[in-house]
Amino acid sequence: MNIGKLLRKRRNVYGFESRAIPDNSLLRILDDARHVPSAGFTQDFEFIVVKDPMIRKELATAGHQPEYISEGLAKSDFVSTAPVIIVPCGNKKRFEAKYGRAEENARLPWWLIDAGFASFALILSAFEHGLAASFLGALDDDKVGQILNIPKDGSVIPLALVPIGYKDPGEEVLWTQRSHNAVRNRRNLADSIHWNHW
Repeated sequence: MNIGKLLRKRRNVYGFESRAIPDNSLLRILDDARHVPSAGFTQDFEFIVVKDPMIRKELATAGHQPEYISEGLAKSDFVSTAPVIIVPCGNKKRFEAKYGRAEENARLPWWLIDAGFASFALILSAFEHGLAASFLGALDDDKVGQILNIPKDGSVIPLALVPIGYKDPGEEVLWTQRSHNAVRNRRNLADSIHWNHW
């Protein structure tokens, strides 16, 4: 699939089947995602891959799954049902190993930007392999850190939950209803581009 079609096909999915993802597909998706740019080639991001059902359930709570359901954005426990949740993390320590203290040597938190690149690559690769995904950035960071045993020194920052799996066909009905009830106009190109100056 070409990149234009892939970008237009991709969207956050709020319903998954519990069907397992073949290991070879999951490994290809993860391998694709590590081929993104990073600050000075520091590769300052990590992936925590969660397949354990109990841990997925805990992460779903830390990722506010009940609120998605109560607000009508999801019809079921979509986060905990997805067979895999990937938690992309920025690794500040890896950035600092090359550039020194981030507070003194970084205009922006590149480790988070690089983790964002990796997250987007995960999502695009999942869709290319016939799967679906979501990017859920509203997290209880402390809870996620405790669940996944992330270092408490702030050197590793969980960016989001990225549930990946086969899309539940019933989710399409919910999506269609939501789309009819809400105007979803993407800004046109002319409103997004500035030529030569602001």
